[in-house]
Amino acid sequence: MTEMRIDELMTLEEQGWAALSRGEGPDFYEEMLADDAVVVVLDKAQTLASWDGVPPWEGYELVKRHEAALGDAAVVVYDVTARRPLKTPYRATASSTYVRRPGGWRLVLHQQTPWA
Repeated sequence: MTEMRIDELMTLEEQGWAALSRGEGPDFYEEMLADDAVVVVLDKAQTLASWDGVPPWEGYELVKRHEAALGDAAVVVYDVTARRPLKTPYRATASSTYVRRPGGWRLVLHQQTPWA
């Protein structure tokens, strides 16, 4: 995978976490998630609804671990540490699979595995 493609996809991941930190996650992901997207066990509508009433992240850090090109698709894997006010930091390894469609990259599969 070219460095440009992985940088572009990691920028999209950063934009998503930033939107969640501003309380704008549903708006961002309404556009970014492909209509047939799956967030492991949730479909697009369930994913957007899961953010109702959840306080935004007050900070986050992404550390790239791996990337793989899949033709017109690509997977990025990274570690995330995110914080909400008065909560223990959330730490997980995440993976996102993007496919290039008309209009740009669309997220089709996302998964997070929290650290024990």
